[in-house]
Amino acid sequence: MAVRTIAAGGGNWNATATWIEGIVPVLGDTVFAAVTSGQLTVNVAAACTSIDFTNYTNTLTMNATLSVGGNVTLVAAMTVTGTGTLSITAAATITSNGKTWSGAMGSTGAFAITLNDSWTIVGTLTLTSASTGAQYNGNSLTIGGGITVYGNGNRSVSGTTTFILNGTGTITSGTNSVIFNNLTFNTTGTITISGTMNFRRGTLTYTAGTMIVTGRLNIQQEATTLNTSGMVWNEVLFSGVTITYTLTSNLNVNTLLLGSTTNQTTINGSTINVTGSIQLLGTSGGLTTGTTTIKITGGTITSSSGMTLRSPLEIAGNVTIASGNTLTYNTGTLTYTSGNVTTTGSTLALTGTATLINMDKIAWNTVTITATATVTMNKFFSGNPKQKTTIQSSAAGTAYTITFQDDFEKTAKFVKTSDCSLTRRGQLLMLTPNSNKGGNSGIRYINQSPNGIAKNAPSIVNTMTSPALGLAADPCFISL
Repeated sequence: MAVRTIAAGGGNWNATATWIEGIVPVLGDTVFAAVTSGQLTVNVAAACTSIDFTNYTNTLTMNATLSVGGNVTLVAAMTVTGTGTLSITAAATITSNGKTWSGAMGSTGAFAITLNDSWTIVGTLTLTSASTGAQYNGNSLTIGGGITVYGNGNRSVSGTTTFILNGTGTITSGTNSVIFNNLTFNTTGTITISGTMNFRRGTLTYTAGTMIVTGRLNIQQEATTLNTSGMVWNEVLFSGVTITYTLTSNLNVNTLLLGSTTNQTTINGSTINVTGSIQLLGTSGGLTTGTTTIKITGGTITSSSGMTLRSPLEIAGNVTIASGNTLTYNTGTLTYTSGNVTTTGSTLALTGTATLINMDKIAWNTVTITATATVTMNKFFSGNPKQKTTIQSSAAGTAYTITFQDDFEKTAKFVKTSDCSLTRRGQLLMLTPNSNKGGNSGIRYINQSPNGIAKNAPSIVNTMTSPALGLAADPCFISL
């Protein structure tokens, strides 16, 4: 390895007079700048093994790409101008000493780059790697342009370095290219994401800036943290096998896609606000769970036959449950807040313990409840004159149990209920003619003929008797 020193007169990279040794540097050489070295212009595509500008006080002008196969050291006293690219082609330690790189930066290959201190570049960061991917470790890298990631497999770029986008640029990803590093949007400019951005393992943060997002954010396979409440994503996909994702602020998205296979995807933390649609894509017993509330304010909910949703779900707008689809739900709390909900041709399948709030405001088409399941409600299901709701056991003849949250009397209209068992007998009043399909326990039928009793059905099964002392709680029926 030879040392090539910039001469006092400086000049273009490809001129022999620019170098004290009279030889133009090539890969394998170290480029050294002395205190007396003149300006250097990279006027052609150039290469060397390392750069040491520790003592430089002059100007480096970047008009072309400079490929460095090793360490790079800048210094605060020097000046860097031009838009040329600094391309790192091998494992290296890079030190800025507070100097901003005026052009772009990139790396080609699967190796580790250590940032000895914080780096700032004005242009775009371009990352090209093989399946094992490049690593950026150490201090932060502030990027004035965008990020372009090309590579194969699941290790396109990783490491401990946080990438900070503080200018105007675009995030572009190749097929299966993934960003594993922490990534922060904190800009007075505009960041554009038009294609698919694959992000895993790190923390994705929005602080400031205009975001134009027409593509998809894929969060999959590894634990990831999102903190992006100040922006709106077009599409976000969560998927993976036994993976936990964390939201430290609300996630705002037009289309939410949830996919899992035989194990669960867990999302914990703040609320996901959905304005367009929820698509449940899992198969083979996949499920999504966690503490995060998914709140949909408009659009459509579609579900594959193998997917179960266990996260809290709030419907707060005009929402359609896709016809022919079964929304399978258990464990969490399903809440209606506002809006018109269209359920024509769909089924709500409650496959385990669940809490339901304000279900009287949704005219469900069909509700199936797994036998032996206990469902807690504040109100019972109610249909409407145009759509009578059928509530039935998943196994005909085997009862499920309904528990109400308080002791007040409930009413239900336009429903057909079978195999229902109440924990508090007599608390539910059915007002719809012919609502009884049999197998019910503890339901009172009124407003029917003759004498307010459903035809061929007692008003209540297993009547209660008056307590020996004190008053009977309302509501109840007393057998004297």
